[in-house]
Amino acid sequence: MRKWKLKLAAFAAGFGLGLALFLCASFVVGLFTRGRRAAATRVQPLAQKTCGESLGFASPEEVIAALRHEDVLVRRAAFERLFLRPGVVTAYYDYERDRDYPERAARAEVKYLNIDERAGDEALVTFVRYENPAALILRKDECGWGLAGALSSWLRSEDYPYQNWLETPERAEGGAHDILVRESTGDATRYTRNARLLRLTHSTLTEVASFTEESITPVEGYNGADWSDVKTRETTRHALLRQTDGRPERLMLWTRGEVIIYSGAPPSYTYWLETDGAWHTARMHWRGRASVRLRDVGQRTRELVWDDGRQRFVEER
Repeated sequence: MRKWKLKLAAFAAGFGLGLALFLCASFVVGLFTRGRRAAATRVQPLAQKTCGESLGFASPEEVIAALRHEDVLVRRAAFERLFLRPGVVTAYYDYERDRDYPERAARAEVKYLNIDERAGDEALVTFVRYENPAALILRKDECGWGLAGALSSWLRSEDYPYQNWLETPERAEGGAHDILVRESTGDATRYTRNARLLRLTHSTLTEVASFTEESITPVEGYNGADWSDVKTRETTRHALLRQTDGRPERLMLWTRGEVIIYSGAPPSYTYWLETDGAWHTARMHWRGRASVRLRDVGQRTRELVWDDGRQRFVEER
């Protein structure tokens, strides 16, 4: 009996000593293992945060395909990746209406050109949704193509299908391009089309000039039987001029006024809608009617100069 107790005590002592040695060895090895794991975990999340799959698109064409996709979930995911992220500048674009059920984009196309002060081209994607035109400025970096700015234009429905709502005039210096956006308002007797000149500088899309491009109003004091057809119309042409003799960049505006009389009915036109796959017929705005000039009202010229402090074109005094 005593001999059996001695064997049990020896076994317990050996087992305890072995367990202690195992725990000590595991602790020492764990110090080195945890160090290597900590180093690994410090590196991998940084790579994921810097360039995750959801931060960029493979190409502007992938953006167009997603905006035109038949599955609303695909379109919604694309809008979330484009607009619903902190820090994205979305001036002049109302994206909340597209958050829950974005309509399929129609007449989507892409143009590559330099839009900011940095080297390399950006991608300008234009499309129409909810019968309102919109544009995306996409810039490529190490994560792919991401949004640098977004804008839209509010035009009268009679101006549909918005063939000339956006232009990209070349800046007077540097070879980059600005964005000229047109917006219109009016009713059965008046019409105004305004132009906004936007510039992408330091990743911010801002307005640098604005002017009225066309204005049609009733002739003041005229009460003839054809008063509804007789209008005063002003149209403005513009041009960006380069620096000369130390003078800053300039925006020239030439305005011409005239009294005109309309006749006939507005012409009709047909257009194709990708969203329903059918042709549609509509009449042009009443300003599309045939007109004859009755007399000139006058001409004037405005010269806007670039102000570095205000970062926009202002009238020289």
